[in-house]
This record gives sequence, structure tokens and C-alpha cells, in this order.
Amino acid sequence: MNNTTQTMSPDQAFGTSPVDDRTYNVLQALTSTLEAMDAYELYAAGDPNGLFAELLVDQRRHADRLLGELRSCLVEAGR
Repeated sequence: MNNTTQTMSPDQAFGTSPVDDRTYNVLQALTSTLEAMDAYELYAAGDPNGLFAELLVDQRRHADRLLGELRSCLVEAGR
């Protein structure tokens, strides 16, 4: 009987990430964009100059684009 203990690297012990870097980056950018949209909605209520409403429109466009990119990432990954 062999009583030697083998050590594993963290990658071997836990496996590699199920998400590639591109997908992770797009997901994080989308998350940040959606959080910004929530904040801008709150700020827009008290903004008589319309700055935050304008920023909200821009963020919506960014969110739509990022969502499309995330879908592409997931299709490419076969998920």
C-alpha cells in the first residue's frame, strides 16, 4: 500500500472556470451598466435639467448591446 500524499494545484482541485474571460468581462460590464441604470432612474426623478434621463437613454443602449454580446458569447460557448 502506498501512503504518499499527492498535492494538487488549485486548478486541478477545483477545475477551471466555467466561464471564459470574454464572457466574464461582458457579464461584468452588463451588470455595471444595469446598476448604473438603476441609479440614474433615481437621480432623474429629481433632475430638472434632464441630465440623468439622457444618461439613462445612453445606458439603455449600452445594456442592449452588451446583452446581445453576452448572447453571442453563450452561443459560441455552446451553453
